[in-house]
Amino acid sequence: MDFRAENLAGGSGVLEPKMSLSANSSVGIRRSESVVSRVVANEAIVVPIRRGAADMDSIFTFNEVGTRLWTMIEANQSASDLAAHLQVEYGLSAEKAAADTEQFLAELVDAGLIDKG
Repeated sequence: MDFRAENLAGGSGVLEPKMSLSANSSVGIRRSESVVSRVVANEAIVVPIRRGAADMDSIFTFNEVGTRLWTMIEANQSASDLAAHLQVEYGLSAEKAAADTEQFLAELVDAGLIDKG
């Protein structure tokens, strides 16, 4: 499932995962306190804050699926909740939903957009 972050500063949006969160885990995940976000035209726009100012070189957007997962993260949903949503909403197998969730969360962690709770 494609819901990758797009870095509007010219990057490809494809991040090499360095850390993973299991989609079977009830470990909390939360939006980093170092970002601000808004949903505009059904797309989440996420801007990191560095040294008290917006880092305009690192603006991320998410498509509809990524935006839904982002709003779930902001609502303190667990990784397993995100995977369950993908499974039910998009008819994915449990394995595919878990793998897609883990990849998405790893990309968010690597970009500094979320923290493990």
